[in-house]
Parts: sequence; structure tokens; C-alpha cells
Amino acid sequence: MLDQDALKPLEQTERETLDAVQAIDRATQSIERHVEVIEVLATSVGPLTDSVDRLNETMVELVSVLAPLAAAERGVQHVEHGAEHVEHGAEHVGHGVEHVERSFRFGRRKNAAEPESAPPES
Repeated sequence: MLDQDALKPLEQTERETLDAVQAIDRATQSIERHVEVIEVLATSVGPLTDSVDRLNETMVELVSVLAPLAAAERGVQHVEHGAEHVEHGAEHVGHGVEHVERSFRFGRRKNAAEPESAPPES
């Protein structure tokens, strides 16, 4: 019979070989899972590209629809600004009218305060 000491290196080699085979098996399973994921990604690239293309077309259409609306909004803002300018000018005119009215009333009161000269007797 073989000596136990002679078998120990063989047993150690067998354990190490078994560990290596198990590690290779785990790595193979991991690689297979990665390949499956890559296949799913590869099959989804085409539909994703189509979806992005449709989104781009939609955005182009949206911009073409919204561009006139934006121009109209800028026009409304321009008109509003012009209206504010006119209102501001109207305020100045209103103040001027008030000033003239006050001056006119002041002049009428001043004239009313002076005694009227008696009409010449005939």
C-alpha cells in the first residue's frame, strides 16, 4: 500500500483542481448571463434608435408649430409695451390738463375777488 504521506500531495492537487473547475464553472455562468444581457441590449438598439428618430421628428414639428406662436407673443408684448408708453404719455397730458384747469380756476377766483366797478350811470 501507498504511504499516506505520498497521497497528501495528490489530494491537495485534486482539491485545487476541483476549486479551479468550480471557479471556471462560475465564470462561465457569469459570462453566459453577460452575453444574454448584451443580446437584449443589442436587440433593443434598433427600436430605441427608431424611437429617438420619432421623438426628433415630433420636436421638429413642435418647433414649427410653436415658432409662429412665439412670434405672435413677441408681437403682443410689443403692443403691450407701446400701450404702456401711450398710457404714460396720456398721464403727462392728463397732468397738463389738470394744471391748465387749476390755472383757469385760479384766474377766475382772482377776478371774482376783485370788486366790480359800478356801471356808469346814465
